[in-house]
Amino acid sequence: MLIVSLVSFYSFSAELIQLDWKDLKPESTHPQISLPELSYDQRSALQEVFTLSQYDDAQTAEKLAVLKKALKAEGLDADELLMLREKYIEGQRLAAETIITDFDGEKVRIPGFLVPIEFSAPLVATEFLLVPYAGACIHMPPPPANQIVQVSYPDGYEVETVQYPVWVEGVISSKLTTDNVYLVDGETNVTMGYSMNASSVVNYH
Repeated sequence: MLIVSLVSFYSFSAELIQLDWKDLKPESTHPQISLPELSYDQRSALQEVFTLSQYDDAQTAEKLAVLKKALKAEGLDADELLMLREKYIEGQRLAAETIITDFDGEKVRIPGFLVPIEFSAPLVATEFLLVPYAGACIHMPPPPANQIVQVSYPDGYEVETVQYPVWVEGVISSKLTTDNVYLVDGETNVTMGYSMNASSVVNYH
């Protein structure tokens, strides 16, 4: 996946703030959770423990006891590992949804790849998501919320291909929102960290 560089031969007006995607992703202040290295068989056994834990009957309880005992013999506590897994997932979610407010109300310019979500005419995008790499949200999970900008551009941008980057200029604001958006492969819920009212959208090259 190619993240757009900020190298450009364009000259920028003095009042513009030129952003890179790392500028929208704050340093994590959440404790880092490290997961232990597990073999394929150990991961499979732990996955089965997780699945069986959703049921409450005597037969399942017996299977759980056997699996946990086998893992214990290898020095692994299944309950502790599953609790660690939950903490890890929560930590990743918090990191993904932590946003920067420093640029609220500022006029900025940022490069990225667009994911159209609304058109005023065939291939003319008036609403789109701006993301740091090509193909994000299309046939693959979306980037973290702090790496998605929801852009409104009433003038419309004629989309040649979503595989080429663009420069987007406008006023940015930070607000964590989740919306059901329609993409080329269907509707999906996407959590976005930023929004922008764009004044200009041009090809990167």
